[in-house]
Amino acid sequence: PNRLKRNFFIFNLVLPSITSINDIYGQMLDGRFTSQDFDASTLDVVSKLTDATISLWKVMKSKMLPTPAKFHYVFNMRDLSRVFQGILFTPKESIID
Repeated sequence: PNRLKRNFFIFNLVLPSITSINDIYGQMLDGRFTSQDFDASTLDVVSKLTDATISLWKVMKSKMLPTPAKFHYVFNMRDLSRVFQGILFTPKESIID
């Protein structure tokens, strides 16, 4: 009924493009892993880390679809953010060559 529709609303948020996601998380990693604090080999790995993580996220989204038995298989930006949060909060002392 129309009287109930006024109490609800729907909104849709479109995921940003892969390029935008790569730029956002790439800039975060660039700010965290600077050339003053880390050597060239570590920075080389960090430059590939964003693409590798986003590729893994895309594979997980496409291969591990939710089912009635595994309804928790919903991979969204929150999961991707948690991965990068773990990377960004890693202490410098634990990152070795």
